[in-house]
Amino acid sequence: MGNIAPNLAYHYWALGIKPANKTEAEDPLIMIPGTEFEPEKEIEHDEDQGHTGSATLNMGMDRIKAESSPTFQDKARYQQGWEDYFYLLYGDVTGPVPAVATAAKAKKYTFAVNVAAPADPPLCTLYNGYAKTADDAYVYDNCMLNELEISFKNDESMTVKPSFVADYPLLNQTNPARVVPTKKVKIRPGQTILYYADTTDVITDANKDDFAIPCVLEGNIKINHNAESEPCAGDLFGVQSKNMGVRESEGGFSVPWTDATKGIEAEYETGATDGTQVSEEPLRKQIMIESIGPKIETVAGEDVFYKTKILIPDVTITKAESPQSGDERKSIDVEFTINDEGDASFMNVEIITELAALHIGEVEAPPSP
Repeated sequence: MGNIAPNLAYHYWALGIKPANKTEAEDPLIMIPGTEFEPEKEIEHDEDQGHTGSATLNMGMDRIKAESSPTFQDKARYQQGWEDYFYLLYGDVTGPVPAVATAAKAKKYTFAVNVAAPADPPLCTLYNGYAKTADDAYVYDNCMLNELEISFKNDESMTVKPSFVADYPLLNQTNPARVVPTKKVKIRPGQTILYYADTTDVITDANKDDFAIPCVLEGNIKINHNAESEPCAGDLFGVQSKNMGVRESEGGFSVPWTDATKGIEAEYETGATDGTQVSEEPLRKQIMIESIGPKIETVAGEDVFYKTKILIPDVTITKAESPQSGDERKSIDVEFTINDEGDASFMNVEIITELAALHIGEVEAPPSP
């Protein structure tokens, strides 16, 4: 009799952020309805070799390290991880506070590096469940966010791809509960605008249209902490200590080549939108990416919308060029690295949402003596 293997689509994952000093795994506080999950599990072996008088022999293998680097991809979904990823990136948050005075539903979160008192990155627990059975979940504990990649296109919803360094997962665990918000909102096509300005400019709601790049085709930001993990004597095999590396931050965008945008290429090469001679000076700019979604509520006659604003105050443009042959649309591809001189946050993020609180667990009270 033939057997039917259940489908991979029964896999799903969930996340819970661990409060400071919590040692046990956090509960699955929100389900992440993503499309791809890569466990990146590795058990490292070392050959046991020796000379026994006849030849060099491989006498066996020793296990020396077990770790994982889980990665998943999803749409940028408010209340389903989107706000949490930035807390995991920065380790610090201001809010939630009312988005405007007396707002009942709209909450504002502000994320930035606390330069005066840098925070340690928080840890989280990831669950990869399998809904076809009861106890086939993988639990990845002590996950530290290593990379965060955000991508958008003019005809696709914004996507987010977080990558972690983590302990080796526990197997045969109980499937997590599928906790979902009652209102589902994501960053859709056409909601994202990119603004491009000099580093000395101040971009405000009143003047931001002056800096808007028309018809951005696609764009991305990638933050990489270059984190590593290693075992420590005395820990259980598979438990890893995490170490932050040197942060690398970069991004890019693509726009059609038009009269309104062709100056981007000339400014990169010459230092001026109408320049003719290549410049020896690097081009530094600031970039703001803003996505405005559906209305949350109206407060005192003012409509308050879902919003994500990412301000990068200082970037170095490393590429701005367009093809000079072919049959396709002529466009300009721009690449940049994010500068960080240590006196201010390298990137500032403001989110307006209906999420009442980040998905951070509570420290259990110690038992009474």
